[in-house]
Amino acid sequence: MKKFLLIGLVLFFTAAKAQTTRYENKAYGFSMDEPAGWIWANNDDLKQNLNKLDLDNAKLLKIISDHKGSLLLMSFYKYDPMTHGGLIPAIQVNVREKKNKDFEVFKSYVIKSANSFKDLHSGYEYIDEPQEIKINKVKSLYFSGKFSMKTQAGVEYKVRSRTYVIPHNEFYFQLTFTDGFGEEDNSKEFEALIKSIKIEK
Repeated sequence: MKKFLLIGLVLFFTAAKAQTTRYENKAYGFSMDEPAGWIWANNDDLKQNLNKLDLDNAKLLKIISDHKGSLLLMSFYKYDPMTHGGLIPAIQVNVREKKNKDFEVFKSYVIKSANSFKDLHSGYEYIDEPQEIKINKVKSLYFSGKFSMKTQAGVEYKVRSRTYVIPHNEFYFQLTFTDGFGEEDNSKEFEALIKSIKIEK
């Protein structure tokens, strides 16, 4: 009986793993599991075409520049905005040009940018202040915060935002995960996605 149960569990976990869809962008060297059941929010053919083109760093930087300094690689909503009312958890991954090769200079730039969130969002305050972390063995930066957001109908929502910044070659990846603060908690799913990230050398 125990042997049958063990085989059953192995088959279950193998099947669950096989169902995981993975996003891979070979041009910029970034890949991450896609959140299961979430909806793609960007349908730009560029994400497919990038992997088919022979691009050096200069061309990759030119593509970022042509997109006003920030190229959207992937974006997801947990629910369909057309049918779901209220706050919708979201994930967004952008690639941007890294103008400073020195990590400490780059870090100070990220902290300055993080502090500007207080001017962009009503009542923004840090949950986790900017700090160094490792993502796929790459020295990266992380911070999180909470703020209030009102809809056009005047309904106020408490929003939590987690931001990860991963430098890579002449670029950096910025990942933003948002959900409700004190409401629907997607922390475990977000943490699993971060652990799934691979950065190619």
